[in-house]
Amino acid sequence: MIVRSGIPLAPHTTFHIGGPARVFIEADTEEDIRAALGIAKRRALPLYPLGAGSNVLVKDEGVEGVVLKVASRDIVFEPGNDGSYRLIAGAGVRWDAVVDTAVSRGLSGIENLAGIPGTVGGATVQNIGAYGAELADVFEYADSIDTTTGALVRITRAESAFAYRSSFFKESRAHVIVRVALRLTTLGTPRVGYPDLARAREAGTPLSTPPEIAAAVRAIRSQKLPDPSEEGTAGSFFKNPVISDASVATLRARYPEMPVFPQGDGMAKVSLAWLLDRALSLKGYASGPVRLYERQPLVIVAREGATASQVDALAQEVARRVYDATGIVLEREVETFG
Repeated sequence: MIVRSGIPLAPHTTFHIGGPARVFIEADTEEDIRAALGIAKRRALPLYPLGAGSNVLVKDEGVEGVVLKVASRDIVFEPGNDGSYRLIAGAGVRWDAVVDTAVSRGLSGIENLAGIPGTVGGATVQNIGAYGAELADVFEYADSIDTTTGALVRITRAESAFAYRSSFFKESRAHVIVRVALRLTTLGTPRVGYPDLARAREAGTPLSTPPEIAAAVRAIRSQKLPDPSEEGTAGSFFKNPVISDASVATLRARYPEMPVFPQGDGMAKVSLAWLLDRALSLKGYASGPVRLYERQPLVIVAREGATASQVDALAQEVARRVYDATGIVLEREVETFG
């Protein structure tokens, strides 16, 4: 376990933004995590688990608490029946490394989630999703430490409360994920119905195997999203709104080409990227060193030297314009950390 004070958090996030942590701890084992809990309690400081920092915005003034970076990186496979495998990965493993390891063995279930930055723990908290798949589709359980008792607790699929970019772990911050188990298979059916993948298939891209699908997804993402090594970003900053069918009908009267995805129970998801681009002409909209990305307006990009306050101000401006034009209240996918 490594314990340091006053460590800048900007290098630990994909936005490359943020002030220092009062205490910064890197933990490799369950014992390390419990020791970190003890430090936080003795100093009367809140504890904030941090993965790869790919879905957070750290405030300019930093975090007055203990930032815990879980570094466990083991990957284990357990064969099951009928071509199934249980993949167990430490919370600190990079998500895309898990995808690579799985598809190299011909296992399907997470190939559509290739190229998403972050760790296994963060992917579970967020219930990542892309190209017609979600982590919830393959989740079996997560072992986590209850920060109130220090006990190791297993959260099963039935208890995980997965929803659109949400989970039990996102709603209950009293748990630090240690490891996650996923159920994969050698007998999966390729999921290539998502529009971008369907177009790739029509263009002749091979999409029959998990490695082929993963490669195609990464290629599509590279065309839509900025390289976080060149500019700061946390991916999609806002969630796609889920609104009532009645609200959809009202908007469709004004924007008949607006993409809509029925969710059942009288609700539907609408494409915020389409609204930002086609209805509000905000693609590429900039304020100082931050802007909506030219190829995908759901993404906020920050140039070197940008601050969290500037990112927040742009996000608020975008949310105000969307509300004024459509009556939709935006919800952020990126969290303000700490």
